[in-house]
Amino acid sequence: MAFKWYVVHTYSGYENKVKMSLQERIEITGSQAYFSDILIPEEDVVELISGKRKIPNVSFSRIYSCPNGDE
Repeated sequence: MAFKWYVVHTYSGYENKVKMSLQERIEITGSQAYFSDILIPEEDVVELISGKRKIPNVSFSRIYSCPNGDE
């Protein structure tokens, strides 16, 4: 089955909530066969705060979803 990638733009800080909402909606509707992955692109950024290294997880405010576009 060939999947297509789609981008879902979200507000900053709501990426995980949107991902969970999408996953719940997919399960409720029984559409698991039409979706492959839901990914949140993130990167680690090293910050120096008060002389200590802090590595927060920074996302790009969008979610990449791979649903099947055949249906």
